[in-house]
Amino acid sequence: MFDYYQPTRIHFGENRLNELGDIVKRYGSKVLLVTTSDGVLKPLYDQVTKLLTDNGIEVLRFDKVKPNPDVSIVEEGVALINKQPVDVVLAVGGGSSIDCAKAIAFTNGIEKINWDEIFEKYGSPYENYPSYTGKELPIISVPTTSGTGSQVTQASVLSRGNEKITFFHPLLFSKECILDSKLTETLPAHIRSATGFDAFTHAFESFINPKASPYSQMDSLMAMRLVIENLENALKYKDVQAYGANMMLADTLAGRALANGGAAVPHPLSEIIGGILHIPHGEALAIVFPQFIKAYEAKYEKEFKQINELFVPHYGKATLSENMKLFMKAINLEKRLSDYEMSDEQYQEIIHSPILNYLPFGSAEELRAVLEASY
Repeated sequence: MFDYYQPTRIHFGENRLNELGDIVKRYGSKVLLVTTSDGVLKPLYDQVTKLLTDNGIEVLRFDKVKPNPDVSIVEEGVALINKQPVDVVLAVGGGSSIDCAKAIAFTNGIEKINWDEIFEKYGSPYENYPSYTGKELPIISVPTTSGTGSQVTQASVLSRGNEKITFFHPLLFSKECILDSKLTETLPAHIRSATGFDAFTHAFESFINPKASPYSQMDSLMAMRLVIENLENALKYKDVQAYGANMMLADTLAGRALANGGAAVPHPLSEIIGGILHIPHGEALAIVFPQFIKAYEAKYEKEFKQINELFVPHYGKATLSENMKLFMKAINLEKRLSDYEMSDEQYQEIIHSPILNYLPFGSAEELRAVLEASY
């Protein structure tokens, strides 16, 4: 018995961004465009605005998104559309922009957002929750990175203080998304590496999660294979379109798998690290992943063997732990906690996070051991 749900209409292919105006106007004539203020992406944002206005769509721009967006950014966005109502929310950017846009669309019409209620009430990716306010807005996503899979998930990841918290709701699924690999061509190598590894971990963790199904595991295996075959080349030859397209496909397959199978140990541990040290999500995952594999080899012996078969043609007949090390070296993601500046107080905050007491993947002691071994 299992469930599998993927309601997002996916428009995949080079130059599909040109269809944006036709897609958005299906949902109304006024859009909130959620982006960062990144000057490097200004030509893209200008192109998006023109595509919309040429189709008679009024654009309200919200460019306050920052990496690991704080709930205060969402509150600012909601306050804006409470004063200037829109019909649809459009995210253009990486996972931070998409997650922020989701949360703004979800809390539309609320004067004062009760985050405690939202984070406590909507904590499961497997529940078919009813509407929260009845005023949630449709979401359209145009990712410019290949990693988070947020364009096809029902999750929004936000920061609040030193915590990174995820909430889930079926209304957080994008109605439609455009996957145009040309939008990823200018990504710096370190971002391409970190986001690509994020996609790999989504596929890996959802594959071993007990909630995985034959459908989600097919997505997981294909996504991992695509990352192994393409990420290293995408770092070396960013001008080769095929690698970028394959990584965008891997990202989306991994997102679908994550939406239906769920994560495992590395993601919550990485969010503890990321919330305190404020480092890129993919790097935080790279810190814990090797030690997670060592600690859980016996528990997931069958699944790890299946995953390792994907590595063997490229890295040889070694163990999964050894092949993962080779893979992470090839994509420049050999990371440890000790590589980052932190106080002893911050380290203690990481390894004694109260979140460890509530995770379903093992005891607090087992999870703490992974963090300590990752130093």
